[in-house]
Amino acid sequence: MEDKLIDKTAKQYNKYSLWLTAGLTLIVLMSISLNLITTDITIALAVSVIYTVVVNFAYGGLWKRVAKSAPNTLAKFYMAASTVRLIIAAIVIFSFCMLSQNKTDIRNFILLFFVFYLVMLVFDSVFFARTEKNNNLKTEK
Repeated sequence: MEDKLIDKTAKQYNKYSLWLTAGLTLIVLMSISLNLITTDITIALAVSVIYTVVVNFAYGGLWKRVAKSAPNTLAKFYMAASTVRLIIAAIVIFSFCMLSQNKTDIRNFILLFFVFYLVMLVFDSVFFARTEKNNNLKTEK
């Protein structure tokens, strides 16, 4: 894959992941304002959004570096990055559980965090599967 296409793909990934995070956040905020969610989850929402944005931008930047320097190792990158993402998520959840005394807050945080994590995991899989498929189609021609 040429450098210009790699830069464009990384930029699209960052843009789409940011839009998806903003959309999820708006859905949660609308649910709160419409009283569909009656508990206070603003801290849980803030932590989930910050984690998602930071991890996605790091993931996009690292993908860009790996795609430019060693494109043959992208499969290993996907596995390693997913593992690191899971470990960081576990650390964030564990830290929140240690800092919070309220079991309801912990439960709500874990549920909300899991939704953000799962949506972004599916997004990453679909986005990079399409990227790799398109790349393979271009190299076969």
